[in-house]
Amino acid sequence: MSLPNHVRSVLVLAAACSVAAAQSIMSQQHEVVLAVGDTVANAPGITISGASGIDAPVIDQNGTLLFRARLLGAVSATDERAYFLGRGKGDVRMIVRAGDQAPGLPAGILLRTATSTGINGSPRISPFGEIVLFQSALHDPVNPANTPTTADSAFFWGQPGGLTVLAREGDPVPFPSLPGTTWGAMAASLQSTGINVAGQALFSTTLVGGPVTTANDGVVVMGTPGSLTIVSQEGDVWSGGEVVIPISGATQLSFITQINSQGYVLRDVRFSTTIGTATLANDRALSTWVAGNELIVVREGNPAPGLVPGVVFGNTANTWTPDTGNCTLTNGGKTAFLGSLLGGDTVIGTNDRALYHGDFNGLSLVMRRNDPCPGLANGETFGNTGNSSLTCNETDVAFINFLLGPSVTTANDSSIWVGNAGNLQMVAREGNLVPTSVLPAGVNGPWAFGAISTGTNNPLLNQRGDVIFQAEVVDPTAPATFKRVWLTWNKLFGLRLLLDAGDTFTTGLGTNTWSVVSSQAGFNSGDGSQPHFNNAGDFAVRPNLDGALVGAVIRTHVGSLFAQPASIDTATGGSQSFTFDCGAARAFNIYALLGTSSGSRPGFPSPFGPQIVPLNIDPWLQLSLDLANTSVYTNTLSLLDANGRGTASFNFPALPVFAGTDLHHAVVALDFSLNSTFVTEPVAVRLF
Repeated sequence: MSLPNHVRSVLVLAAACSVAAAQSIMSQQHEVVLAVGDTVANAPGITISGASGIDAPVIDQNGTLLFRARLLGAVSATDERAYFLGRGKGDVRMIVRAGDQAPGLPAGILLRTATSTGINGSPRISPFGEIVLFQSALHDPVNPANTPTTADSAFFWGQPGGLTVLAREGDPVPFPSLPGTTWGAMAASLQSTGINVAGQALFSTTLVGGPVTTANDGVVVMGTPGSLTIVSQEGDVWSGGEVVIPISGATQLSFITQINSQGYVLRDVRFSTTIGTATLANDRALSTWVAGNELIVVREGNPAPGLVPGVVFGNTANTWTPDTGNCTLTNGGKTAFLGSLLGGDTVIGTNDRALYHGDFNGLSLVMRRNDPCPGLANGETFGNTGNSSLTCNETDVAFINFLLGPSVTTANDSSIWVGNAGNLQMVAREGNLVPTSVLPAGVNGPWAFGAISTGTNNPLLNQRGDVIFQAEVVDPTAPATFKRVWLTWNKLFGLRLLLDAGDTFTTGLGTNTWSVVSSQAGFNSGDGSQPHFNNAGDFAVRPNLDGALVGAVIRTHVGSLFAQPASIDTATGGSQSFTFDCGAARAFNIYALLGTSSGSRPGFPSPFGPQIVPLNIDPWLQLSLDLANTSVYTNTLSLLDANGRGTASFNFPALPVFAGTDLHHAVVALDFSLNSTFVTEPVAVRLF
């Protein structure tokens, strides 16, 4: 067909654009939210301390960050810590400070100990709604008898400005079946707590008094203030006569405790072999609690799906356990685990472990030890998989595996994989060269992947299929020369550089390279993603910056659409700039950037194709179309360039009446027949 002259002109200009040299995503696209030396906006005279000043952040599905930081200035040992909440540098605010009056408790009871701060370093935030969950010590300095050692800890819950007590040590439990029983000591970690989109909190603790004894004092609880439910209690008797006992120690009922948006709770379970019906051959399980019902995903002694008859889950020592990661419960209830095998064609030490993905309705065999590795041509087979590296989404798993085979040595045996049954893809392998299009060559040529180890290089996986991992790369000609980098991978773009060793970040104390990145990796967000890497691709970490004692909370984004800043002051107005990459296959497609003020879920089906547009239909959506290519929405309806990329901006005037509004934007690409060919993930901005 014949194209209008103005369309031809845009195509010519786009084709002339050169491809930029490889640079990391974070070097080009990031926002420093808060750093050591910064002033605290709502605490005059207070700055962020450089002495272990900032903890790693967690992030919700809109990109709101929550983290703890240390204060400097007019502070004391009992009030120098605080929680901060916000999208970006403009709107981040202190919401809770150690030494504050404890919300919902009698006047004089403070969030502190007698001699130090009390607020815990592992706060949680709900996926939407900005409901926070945290634990704190308690102290009444005027009347210490109000906070004895049997009543000096609590969980708190709610939105900033509306916080209340969830459960306090020493208070009566709200369970009619346990009269005279009180809560035991409260403690929090990302592994033992969670909160979902409904604000349902998940925590583990102990019970004291009433009918409770040492045989039934461990408990896992879920719910909201005034509506708490026991998920699991030590001594519970299941329908088959099994009796629940601690998996470790005297009261710890699970190593893995995760919650999803439906209120499902996934955890590993152990049964007594001295009372009840369980034996050493079937005393371990992985179970999903659903509204009071226990739905077993896998149990020791059960047949292993997808394998020959006679193969069961178990080991010769009767110490079998379902090995699963801390981020392995999706919103649909899917999980992933590794299990040792016995019987049938199992050969101990050869093919006695397997990786499964699924739920209580059924499991798919993803990979068995000693299976051939897809895509590898030198006889490589799968070896041991690190369970701490295992994570999953609704369709895929990601994990680290240590390869076997005649061509495998200690210099090329570690690898990262992502995919599903029959469709696994290797993302990185020790010894393989990193493409120079991803990571610019060093002095002696391309870098190679160094050893990949669980714990350090564990892959992160969100529900969109984005993978992030840290890697050590080495100079193959001089192995003592190495550096740390962060990489990201997805099916559209393949491998990309997220953070290079020489990248710098600028704070009020200067510009410095990073040395160590601290994150909240490996745990569940309550929405099927990592607590610091959400399903839209927002990623938040706390790197240490070289030089003075400088730490900072920094946000970035992986995916197709990046926007910064994350917040705009309505008193002065401001701009949010967009850069987007729809992939080279969409070169010269038409694009439209759309907005909404009513959220990104559930979205709506594209009227021009099979995609779901992750924006809700509302008047702002129409406004973003009406104002396309104006001073408010600049360059939001045009053509992608020769690489399938584009830029646009949202320019908001000074209109304080919109303070508190959240907007989301996404890009839709269409061919010249107006068929939609691609839709990006949503990105958010807060008007404050």
